[in-house]
Amino acid sequence: MKKSIAYFSLVLSILVLNLLSAQTIIVKERNSDVQLWIEAEAGDIHEPMMVHEAEAASGGQYIEVRGGNNNIQNAPSDGHTIYQFSLKEAGIYKIWGRVKIDMSDEDAFWVKMDDEDWVKWKGIEVGCKWHWDEVHDNLRNNQVVTYNLDAGTHTLVFTYGMDQTRLDKLLITNDLEFVPTETGPRAAAVFSISSATPIVGETLNFDGSESFSTEGTVTSYTWNFGDGSTGSGQSVRHAFDKVGNYNVKLIVSDDKGLIGRLTKTVTVYTKDPIARFDYSPDRSQARGTITFDASPSFDPGGNIIKYRWDFGDGSRGKGPIVKHVYKSAGKYQATLYVTDRDRNTVNMTRLITVITGVPKKIIYETDMCLDVDDVGGLAMLHGLANNDEVELLAVCFNEVHPSGAAAIDAMNTWYGRGDIPVGIYKKDLPDPDPSDYLDVIANFPHDLDRETAPDAVDVYREALSKQADKSVTIISVGFIVNLCDILKEEPDLVAQKVTELVIMGGPGGGGFNLARHNTRALTEYVLKNWPSPIVFSGAGTGIFTGEGLENSPIENPIREAYYQFFNSNFCGRHSWDQMTILYGVRGISDYFAELEDVDRWQLGPGQRLSLRTLLMRDEYAQIIEDLMMKPPLK
Repeated sequence: MKKSIAYFSLVLSILVLNLLSAQTIIVKERNSDVQLWIEAEAGDIHEPMMVHEAEAASGGQYIEVRGGNNNIQNAPSDGHTIYQFSLKEAGIYKIWGRVKIDMSDEDAFWVKMDDEDWVKWKGIEVGCKWHWDEVHDNLRNNQVVTYNLDAGTHTLVFTYGMDQTRLDKLLITNDLEFVPTETGPRAAAVFSISSATPIVGETLNFDGSESFSTEGTVTSYTWNFGDGSTGSGQSVRHAFDKVGNYNVKLIVSDDKGLIGRLTKTVTVYTKDPIARFDYSPDRSQARGTITFDASPSFDPGGNIIKYRWDFGDGSRGKGPIVKHVYKSAGKYQATLYVTDRDRNTVNMTRLITVITGVPKKIIYETDMCLDVDDVGGLAMLHGLANNDEVELLAVCFNEVHPSGAAAIDAMNTWYGRGDIPVGIYKKDLPDPDPSDYLDVIANFPHDLDRETAPDAVDVYREALSKQADKSVTIISVGFIVNLCDILKEEPDLVAQKVTELVIMGGPGGGGFNLARHNTRALTEYVLKNWPSPIVFSGAGTGIFTGEGLENSPIENPIREAYYQFFNSNFCGRHSWDQMTILYGVRGISDYFAELEDVDRWQLGPGQRLSLRTLLMRDEYAQIIEDLMMKPPLK
């Protein structure tokens, strides 16, 4: 029977151990039931395990190993995070962890109690929100681990198994039926600022009175304003003397030793107005209507009284929201001028691309299986096709999951393009990846499966031979195996028809897509011998897209893929593959800086290039999400 945390008595004791400075353990007891609550960041933490900040984490912090550190074969000798705790009563105890794991291949810690063997805590439940998971032994059929502990002091050690596995909090309990559902005992920093658009020299009030502790009384408020100044007290006043962005942090502590943290970015302006505007659609054909919206503009020192537009084609307009039609395709510099009551005028210019309506010929090369951004990428390509920006010649699958061909065909069918050829890799891959969604998506309407799908090389040969010379762009967001095969079998055809190969991966030839499944040698062959220019894209981290799919029809297989991937939730996922597609279809535009040469293979300028971003993450996310959400054409 589950027991509510509120059912337990208030804090009975706080243990601050000498070996671990400021390690606060909240101990709660009711009859013989004991709960020990520990913040993950309160342990004795060793590199490469690191403390990170997040508002949704208990206390505002969590621990995670530095990226690139993975060891699921044996417990590593580094990265140990050590906790010591004392028990009054002997008994059988188990451990819960408050965790967050984005995908099933990022789901492992190693756990050790006292002198017992290491436990591989793998198979942690995926979820984009913090949730509780019992420590279980992956090597023993994921059996929940229990410990027979004597009264006295014990040592608990965690270390990393996989990077991107995050640990926020621990619960050690002998109440084997208790299931934690809430955050648990904590202190939380909360503060407000007296102005949303402060100006230089303006005295601001920072109010932390909404901060709280579930266990006691907040007794300390420490402020860091990010400009070298600090303060203390529940409410403080501060003025910034320079324009800029400042990370303001409040740290609170209560009378029990719990700590809460919160950081907010404060942007400080001058008194001049700020010119900003959006426009939609992001791409329009000639004679299509574009709406320009200056609502994001504002005046920190007063009010904007005038909005003027220069659309870059000789036409002008007035007002905060205007519509305009470009008569011909091309690139136009649209400028907004805003004026405030003091007659100060500022402007902003954005590049507006009016497309020709002649679609770009694309072959999509994907490992759609373990991660879900490949699915978002395919949705994005169909959205671009709806806008006459893409002709999707083929989709080639470079994993070996038996449901891959059927799932891809089901997605194409949903968009009304079930006739797009789907080619698959028909050789073996060592350690093939599982998928949380492909089997489910294969239940959506389709008429292709692994048995009837052709070999990817045959699809490439057929698709390329029908196109004009130097007219096809290949966008590869997966492994290199199909590209290696077509290059070796049809090098002249590739050289004749392909104008550019865009790869999601680092220019060094390593990383997930370019090395997994022991494909490094194949990758090196392709990168060295591919006849067209290759552009590498590694962007996408922190550009979260896909959460909006919750509002898509349930018949949409893209929606279902994200739902399954996130364990029956709708969350945003990093957009590595979508960023590669954004460049592959639309080019540099106003999205990216000029490409940088990568001369590792000494092939000459313009042959191997690296992509650099220009926009803010949320700007990219909006562009990508809009394309992913486009419904099928009627």
